[in-house]
Amino acid sequence: MLQQFSWQQFLVAIAVLSLIWYAAVILIFYRKELKAFLNGKPPKQTPDEPLDHHWQDKVDDLSDEPDDELMGKSKMPEGVSIIDMEDLRFSDPEDKTEKLGLVSDVIEDIKLIFKILGQEDGNKQDFLKLIQEVKARYPKISSSTSLPQINEFILSNASFHLSPEELEDLW
Repeated sequence: MLQQFSWQQFLVAIAVLSLIWYAAVILIFYRKELKAFLNGKPPKQTPDEPLDHHWQDKVDDLSDEPDDELMGKSKMPEGVSIIDMEDLRFSDPEDKTEKLGLVSDVIEDIKLIFKILGQEDGNKQDFLKLIQEVKARYPKISSSTSLPQINEFILSNASFHLSPEELEDLW
């Protein structure tokens, strides 16, 4: 059945139906603007204020409510507190540099020493020689507050026995 229609007939039908559709939309929704256009008057400008709504009078205005909420103030998350500005203190930058830089660098060098000792079957004497190089590279480590943690790391990773006196003599 569709083979009986030509393209020309199809396009004419679509154009006519489209014109009817747009004419109906303009007449239904844009009647005032169409009358103003046909009379030669400029269209009215819409105001910037919002339109009135039929439900607007039934809505409570919450802007005048007091700060106290119906159920009380909300609880702060655990571990959060409000303090005054003068109570706020930051850590010493030198301490932060030591914790983030110096100690981690020393531990990385000690890890490297243990790796070298494992690959070359090193012994306690080799470890003592290599740790002296680390001590010379980081002279501030001997006065560090993290020295017990470094010594504990050495004890837990060393493949040989180190006495507490030997650990004290390292630094």
